[in-house]
Amino acid sequence: MVDFIKQHWTYILGALLLHALFAGIFGLTMLNMQRTPPPVQLAIQAVVVDPKTLNDAARQQRQQRDRDRAQQQQREEQAQRDKEQAAEQRKREQQEVQRKEAEQRAEAERQVELKQRQEADQRRQAEEQQLRERQEAEKKRAAEDAARKKQAEDEAKKVAEIQRRQKEEAERRKAADDKRLQEARENDLQRQLQEEESNAAADAAAASSPEMAQYIAMIAQAVERRWNRPLSARDDLLCQVTVRQTPAGVVLSAKIGTCNGDPAVKQSVENAVVSASPLPTPSNPRLFRPELTFNFRPGAG
Repeated sequence: MVDFIKQHWTYILGALLLHALFAGIFGLTMLNMQRTPPPVQLAIQAVVVDPKTLNDAARQQRQQRDRDRAQQQQREEQAQRDKEQAAEQRKREQQEVQRKEAEQRAEAERQVELKQRQEADQRRQAEEQQLRERQEAEKKRAAEDAARKKQAEDEAKKVAEIQRRQKEEAERRKAADDKRLQEARENDLQRQLQEEESNAAADAAAASSPEMAQYIAMIAQAVERRWNRPLSARDDLLCQVTVRQTPAGVVLSAKIGTCNGDPAVKQSVENAVVSASPLPTPSNPRLFRPELTFNFRPGAG
């Protein structure tokens, strides 16, 4: 209320002055009406009155009453007009106040709407900024993931290349070792052939000697010690075995000839020959045979 009076004090002051003016005019009007002397009451006198004079007096009285009524009506009409003008003024003032209040409300609503738009713009800009930041972060993560993936692929390629080289080197070394071993075997065989050719007569004599029988028995015992007896092996098992060996007793191959055992037994005997390598060597080098055939009869010795 105090704020309203402060904002519209000029209109309120004007309205009060206008009401005071109307009240003063109305008071003066009533005062004049009270000052108008009432008609003089004539005492009844027994006088002779001239009809013309009486008519003139009566006409004057009527005229006076008419003038009084006219003045009274004018005053009433003026008061009504003043009242209507005051009401119209109050209405205009109220309309002006309402207009200003409406303008103030409209301005307040406009400010609220403007503030809301600004806040909405700020939120939109913040969301767009957050979206850009998320997109940049995702791009950065994608780039980092791609870089890590490429690095992992490069490392995997390096490891694969190293493994390939290591495998090739191992294969090369194995091939070289195999070649050296093969050469050694071939050299041994060559020496054996030479020895066999040079010592054929001596060997023929030694083959039937007791030392040869002892040498063969040593080989058979060595194979028997390495033999894993299958369940299907017979008690009277007898297999003819031909073994190829180096002078050092290294087994080059083993072949099962006549045998009263099944395939599993034959394979077990062959495995035992290979497992017994190097085989025992004879005390007399002339007894050595690069290819030696003996009978495998477990438990015979």
